[in-house]
Amino acid sequence: MSHLKLFLALVFCCTVVQLPAQVIKTGTLAPEASPWHETLQEMSSAWNEISDGEVNLRIYAGGILGDEADMVRKLRIGQLHAAALSAEGLFYIIPEFDVFRMPMLLQSDEELQYVRGVLTPYFTDLLEKRGFVLLAWGDAGWAYLFTRNPVIYPQDLNKYNERIFTWAGSWGKKGWTDAGFKAVEIAAPDIFMSLQTGLITTFTSTPIVALSYQWFPMSPNVSDMQVGPLPGAIIMSKKRWKQIPEEYREDLLATSFGRGEQLIGKIAELESEAMVIMQDNGLTVNHIPQEVRTEWYQLATEHMYPEILGSIVPEDIYQRVQGILKEYREQKKAGSSP
Repeated sequence: MSHLKLFLALVFCCTVVQLPAQVIKTGTLAPEASPWHETLQEMSSAWNEISDGEVNLRIYAGGILGDEADMVRKLRIGQLHAAALSAEGLFYIIPEFDVFRMPMLLQSDEELQYVRGVLTPYFTDLLEKRGFVLLAWGDAGWAYLFTRNPVIYPQDLNKYNERIFTWAGSWGKKGWTDAGFKAVEIAAPDIFMSLQTGLITTFTSTPIVALSYQWFPMSPNVSDMQVGPLPGAIIMSKKRWKQIPEEYREDLLATSFGRGEQLIGKIAELESEAMVIMQDNGLTVNHIPQEVRTEWYQLATEHMYPEILGSIVPEDIYQRVQGILKEYREQKKAGSSP
């Protein structure tokens, strides 16, 4: 081999060896050491192992990149590559996903898992058309109404002058105000301070989130009525996904979905633990009788649903969910597995 060929061969080998690993910048509102952050860490380790160190997740936790709307903007311009988003963040990409959050539409974990399972191809396709890849589903649990004062009936919100938190840029405020209540739009990073100052006194969230972010001490009452699930997903920009060697993609997706399913399986247990911890630290659980739950459902369908249907959630997907639910409930009542 000539000196020139030997030199070029050495340069080529050195270049291959020195190629940097791909770093996937991944954002989440979840605080460090929370179940969602731990899931991302497990994914990171698995991705590193599958790709032999070639693909790594760099996790930005605790909302240091802004709220979920900020993260979606950064995903679109390439400053961020992936994110673990709740339905609030997915709203900015696939608002149709909010069908799962329509108040009191779904009644159990089993219903959520069944309906989402049927509709996974639909939402995967929507995400792909809008420039994203679904890596995993993930849940934050079931949302309950946390209030500063004990609220049983809807009118108690005005009786105690409760000011209701709604996500900035999302739906909710119009529905609450149309029903005659006070509602304030707040960005996620500002919720804690807004609760401290009294700008808001009521929020709808899951026990795990209320405990993780320490929101509950400022609103130390909670109803025992499930408002609805707070589902989410881990997604990645399709552009960045295609830069990962194709030989790894199938295994990366499989392990990601697996980690998401494991987390979903833990949520019910974690919710119960979170509720016990909060009760041990001053939270009061207020029972909502069945006849009063009917009043809350009427409030939701008469004031919240009109704000959502058509403008956010297409009528056809809502009707499709209703059809899936009807089938599931009839089969369950008959004693057969859907």
